Amino acid sequence: MTEARGHVSDGDIAAVRVAGYTDAQIVEIVAIVAENVFTNFLNEVALTDIDFPAVNAREAA
Repeated sequence: MTEARGHVSDGDIAAVRVAGYTDAQIVEIVAIVAENVFTNFLNEVALTDIDFPAVNAREAA
């Protein structure tokens, strides 16, 4: 959904329904994705401090 910037196909929605999700649950998924995108944007603008040590990918491997 984020890669397509919200432009999902009818087939995408059908696949989610076939997986057992209701229309209400699909709306909830969209809302959660939108909330996370909004939060990420807000934190970038506000330069929110991270309250845990940053992990270097090379050091973690």
